[in-house]
Amino acid sequence: MAPHIDRIRPDEGKAGRKWGTLQGDLDGSTKLLWGDREVGIDETFVENYGDSTDVDVEVPPGKGTVQVTAVRDDGKSNSVSFTYV
Repeated sequence: MAPHIDRIRPDEGKAGRKWGTLQGDLDGSTKLLWGDREVGIDETFVENYGDSTDVDVEVPPGKGTVQVTAVRDDGKSNSVSFTYV
């Protein structure tokens, strides 16, 4: 079954913000697609909480509103929106 993102916190912010947190079924994800940028999971902080996984990532450069998607071997997750301010 493909990964699933329940939410992103915060859903807006500035590039370089220390952490944005994705929550959901993300265990085993290999990368994040943050707009047109690829962020390796090894560049993030991952915490497991039972059926939920939190992935903390430094917000990469960007503009406007972008879609964030998690990827693992069995497919891509749904996308959630992040807006640069």
